[in-house]
Parts: sequence; C-alpha cells; structure tokens
Amino acid sequence: MPYRCSNCRRTHPAFHLSCPDCGAWNALLSIAEEFGAGDSLPVALPDVEGIPPPRTQTKIDPFDRLLGGGFVPGSSVLLIGTPGAGKSTLVLQLLRNIDAPSLYVTGEESVQQLKLRANRLEINSHKVFLLFETNVRRIIGHIERLHPAILVIDSIQAMYTDLSGAAAGSAPQIRKSVYALRRSAHRKGFILLVVGQVTKQRGAAGPKLLEHAVDVVLYLEEGEGSGNRRILYASKNRFGSTLNRCLLSMTESGLLFSPAAGARGAEIT
Repeated sequence: MPYRCSNCRRTHPAFHLSCPDCGAWNALLSIAEEFGAGDSLPVALPDVEGIPPPRTQTKIDPFDRLLGGGFVPGSSVLLIGTPGAGKSTLVLQLLRNIDAPSLYVTGEESVQQLKLRANRLEINSHKVFLLFETNVRRIIGHIERLHPAILVIDSIQAMYTDLSGAAAGSAPQIRKSVYALRRSAHRKGFILLVVGQVTKQRGAAGPKLLEHAVDVVLYLEEGEGSGNRRILYASKNRFGSTLNRCLLSMTESGLLFSPAAGARGAEIT
C-alpha cells in the first residue's frame, strides 16, 4: 500500500517513521486514509442538466461507423495490436483528420522517431503535440496546461504511476495508470486513446486486464499470410455495435481503408 507524506506530499511504496524526502516524523499516511467524498455530489436524475457534447468525427466514414458515429468526448478507447500492425500509423492519421489539439505521449519511441513516421505520412500539424514521458502524474500535469481534445498513450505497458511501487508494465501499474488517466478524461472531457501491445498469440496480459476498464476496445490485426492486409474491429463498444469491420491495406503513404470497409463482419472476405 502506498503512503503519502502530509508535509511534502511525496509518495512512498512503504511506511517509514520519518519521510525519506523531507525528514518529517509521523507524517506518512496511507493513500486509503486520504479517501473521502471530495468535491463530487450526487445529483437526482431529473436535475441532471446539459446536453452531451457531439461526437468527434475522424472524417473516415468506415472508422466513424465502427465507433458508432465517432469518438465520444470523455470516453476511453483501447487500441490493441501486434508490433508492426500499424497502430501508431493509424493513430497519427486519425489525429491529422480530426484536426483538433492533441497530445501524443510516447513511452517507447522518441519524438524524433514519431516525427519521421509523421513525415512519411505527410503529417505536419501544429495541433499535434508530441511528448516522451512515462510518469502518469507528469502527463496529467501537461494535460492541465495544454487542454488537448485527444490524449494518446503509446503504449500503456511503458507507463507508471507513483500510486504503485510495482514495476512499469506490471498488472498493478497498468490498471492504476489507466484509472488515473480515465478519471482525468472524465473530468476534462478529452478523448483518451490508449495503445496496447500484444503478441501474435495475444499473450500479453496488460491489455486484456484493461478491457473492462475502458469504453471501447479496438483490435487491429494483420490479415492471413504475410501481406499488407489489416482488419480493424471492435470487441467492445459502449456507444455502438460490435458487428462492423474495417478492411485496410498498409501502403507507403499509410493505412488505406477499403471501399467495402465498415460492412458487417460476414461481408468481409
């Protein structure tokens, strides 16, 4: 259980009589002791005001249909795929089409490597911000300053939070990192797009552990054989159907959606 110093507010994975950072005695409190009702207040159903914000569309009709009409602001989307399937390429193309302030956080590639991929895709938007960071607390700090409409985390296995003393990529770290980011998305109303890596046999446990914690789960899979064919589908969607499929091809200029994409799964051959 993590502990936080009431004097300097630093978090530590184990209890100490005095804070290892500031030296204050008897100042460490378990995080659980700080929990309370906070600022949130229950609201009676008839008293709920406001109209839900419109969906954010990508201007890629097959992809928007796959989501049920576009991204829902404040929602969390998990994009899963094997290494090399084209997840980062797809994300950059979506950010280009949405054309809204976005923050792409990478914990594996450098921003220079992402820039090279963006150059290949002919993406050069001043609305897309790149950040190399793995600390969730610092990422949320950048969100407070930039106010992005979309936050991309690539990939979740590289992230960690001070609320857990476990190693980055472990199940506790992955869960707590996503929960902290989801809470920020709900509060600020931005779209959270989380990228997760899996093996060819879907052997990585991280993304599977998160499927219940997000609103939408998208799979980007390579087609049979060693071709450039890709299939994108939703295994979970709180805002639409899971029957649609998108058929794509990987080219030098990025992922191209087939004219037949977005059709019912039975119609994909």
